[in-house]
Amino acid sequence: MYEIPPKRKVAPRGSVNRRDVEEAAARAVFVEELVQAVESDPRVRAAILRLVAGTRRAPGPTTMATVRRGGGG
Repeated sequence: MYEIPPKRKVAPRGSVNRRDVEEAAARAVFVEELVQAVESDPRVRAAILRLVAGTRRAPGPTTMATVRRGGGG
């Protein structure tokens, strides 16, 4: 008379699983630590203000890589 529908093997779309909850908790902790760093460390604040202003710090010294050119042989 009544047929029982088959069970789904995957969670329906829009459902929340454990991984989503753990990622949200980790993201909240990261944001809180970032806010604390911005409020307490003047170097972090200065770096963020430089990024917002569009100016960049001068890059440090770099070493030139040797370029090997293919020769005869």
